[in-house]
Amino acid sequence: MQKIVIVGGGLAGSCLGVQLVASGCDVTLIDSGINRSSRVAAGMINPLVFRRMTKSWRVDEFIPYAEAFYRLIEQTSGITFFHETTIRRFFSSEQERNFWIERQQTDAFSSYMHVMNEEDETLFPYANQFGSGRVKNSFYLDTAVLLDVLHSLPDIDVRRESFDHSELNPAAGEYRGEQFDGIIFCEGYQSKENPWFGSLPVQSTKGEILTVETEGLSREESLNRKCFTLHTGNGQFKVGATYVWHTDDTTLTEEGKNLLLDNLRYLTDLPVTVVAQHAGVRPTTPDRRPLMGKHAIYNKLFFFNGLGTKGYMMAPLLSKEMADFVTKGAVLHPECDLNRLRS
Repeated sequence: MQKIVIVGGGLAGSCLGVQLVASGCDVTLIDSGINRSSRVAAGMINPLVFRRMTKSWRVDEFIPYAEAFYRLIEQTSGITFFHETTIRRFFSSEQERNFWIERQQTDAFSSYMHVMNEEDETLFPYANQFGSGRVKNSFYLDTAVLLDVLHSLPDIDVRRESFDHSELNPAAGEYRGEQFDGIIFCEGYQSKENPWFGSLPVQSTKGEILTVETEGLSREESLNRKCFTLHTGNGQFKVGATYVWHTDDTTLTEEGKNLLLDNLRYLTDLPVTVVAQHAGVRPTTPDRRPLMGKHAIYNKLFFFNGLGTKGYMMAPLLSKEMADFVTKGAVLHPECDLNRLRS
């Protein structure tokens, strides 16, 4: 049995722990709880990229695997956190509308786009100059509930503490007197402080999100234009999210709140009360692809990071691919393999 330690208990590290246990590993997960971006996130799974109305990268693989993975965790734990929804995109231009119409009945897109109907053209009371389209195969997760479930699984030894890099012998795989077959760093934006992987281009992208109360939004659909809305119960909605690149400051700002409220006016003009505001830092990469692989010198050190804004869709399958790489030497997807950055 391989003995593995995962450093970082956000979405990537937590899903990886499940996959490694399924592969027969003895798994320890060390998490300080400092970066809470995975908990703050709305947990939306959207198969489309609206800007040019294209499919998300590898979506045909990611969506079915993610649904099966999360449903299995629900079944095992007896706790519900994974929900199907419909995302309604209000088009921002005639070009965007035409992109949708061109694609909606093609083989490549019909699994993700409802064919537009009269309601999509004229939906009231939202300002709807160009019409709207409804996205199939979209979901959301109660993110804090999911992470609590993953951290409570009996086969993973979760340690609530900071990992001290200075106490790791990278060649031997020894940490504080314990010998490990693999050490996998899933530290999010904090990876820039990692002595062995700190040069990799994981960027800090701050996001703020609001919880609001209003009577002016759909409770059945997640609305999208300039921002997204997601009903969370009791007349409350999440509204997100902002993007501020190259900062790991999680201070709540009036600028972020006002930007989200201004953007929300594209979806409703009814009164809104702000109930809460949260901020987190996403680990993103310049080419919007994850970073996965092994250290060039120390064979027991691994890296799994950079899942970014599509993390809840990608994490289940990518964590399976990472587990197979660590335990079986499987080949990583070339667009994920961190060797793509090495000359």
